[in-house]
Amino acid sequence: MSKIEVRRPVSDWAKLPIDWIREGGLANFADESYSPKSMWMKEDKSARNVGISSLKLYLALCCRADFITGNASVTYEELIRLTGLSRPTVAKALKRLETEELIQRKAQALRKGSSILICGWVESKSWAKIPKRWLYDGSFGAKILMLTEFNFSRSSLSALKIYIALLAYRDSNRGGIAMLSYDRLALVTGVKRHHIADAITRLYDLRMISFRQGDFSEDSDFSRTNRYLVRGLGVHWPKADELEVPQGSPHKSRPSAAGIAAANSFVSTSPKGT
Repeated sequence: MSKIEVRRPVSDWAKLPIDWIREGGLANFADESYSPKSMWMKEDKSARNVGISSLKLYLALCCRADFITGNASVTYEELIRLTGLSRPTVAKALKRLETEELIQRKAQALRKGSSILICGWVESKSWAKIPKRWLYDGSFGAKILMLTEFNFSRSSLSALKIYIALLAYRDSNRGGIAMLSYDRLALVTGVKRHHIADAITRLYDLRMISFRQGDFSEDSDFSRTNRYLVRGLGVHWPKADELEVPQGSPHKSRPSAAGIAAANSFVSTSPKGT
């Protein structure tokens, strides 16, 4: 009698240790470095590219890790397929994640690939959920399609850091909604405040998040706190809320039938030549 293989059901979400995020670890993935010549910080594209690839790879490893132990047995070929990164880039990203003490690589037979432990998986006081199936674009194929949307640009690095921060700061007491001001996001991620709006708009356009704008303070607009919903985790906005579309987003609501009729009536009754 042949043995029947029983596959464990694949979860819609994966775990994400968050202690390092709440301690400001995302700010270490910066796109600037100190220039001894000018004695000032300057743009560093190499550091930016490593930061982007490292964060993409970290999310991919969390999605592949064993739910209980945090161990991921993967090959370079698998990591390349999942993230869309090249082999040399994957190697640099793994080294950077080790330097940041976010992963540990274990020695094992070459034919088995790499055994990687996500640091803090068991020890972390709390953890967040990654919408794994959503990032795979609804199916578990060879690539994590959402991650391949992030190219090597400043906006990609900012958006990835903001996204990971929103995962870490979802509040179960608010139904899974994250509430963060721009100042708080800048402090947690290291993303400059004037880049945050563009990063949020990009995540919105990729359908990775939606959000509601907070009210402006009478004293300063810097105190505005927005609410964010991470898509793919079964969280819904309260029915009383109306969806706010980010300023500059290409998504626009369609005019109502009554509005169209009123406009047509105005045009048809307007005097010629006006």
